[in-house]
Amino acid sequence: SNYGFTEADLDREVFLGGMMQSGFLAMEDKPMALRTILSRLKETYTGNIGVEYMHIWDHEQVNWIREQIETPHKFEFTKEEKLRMLDRMCWSDHFEAFLANKYSTSKRFGLEGCEVLIVGMKELIDTATENGVESVIMGMPHRGRLNVLANVVRKPMEHIFN
Repeated sequence: SNYGFTEADLDREVFLGGMMQSGFLAMEDKPMALRTILSRLKETYTGNIGVEYMHIWDHEQVNWIREQIETPHKFEFTKEEKLRMLDRMCWSDHFEAFLANKYSTSKRFGLEGCEVLIVGMKELIDTATENGVESVIMGMPHRGRLNVLANVVRKPMEHIFN
């Protein structure tokens, strides 16, 4: 799927950068092959993480988001970071399994497939506190609330189940 371009077209260089661009387009001050541009766009917009921002009218906000998501190799993690994320996922998954076993006949609002929420929220709060944030206010619907209380804010289990 070359979007109607021939092989020769894909090797043709074009200049997309400029003063009004953000993201990888602004970082490039020289022509790039269409093949390279398509590769970067695929890497950014068809990978594991999706970002919706085209509904935002503020160009400054849109450009900031673009700069964050279009940075090449933005999601490279060290072995230690990966192990920390795995550990948090395991805690989250085990907590969900505990709730399912302990309260099998009760209506529950577990994460059920969204356990990575715990990893993301915990990382967000950790990063915020490292950067001087002193308090975080969270609001959320029922789904996953107990898991967030247990594994993100580390509320003692006896307080959660009492």
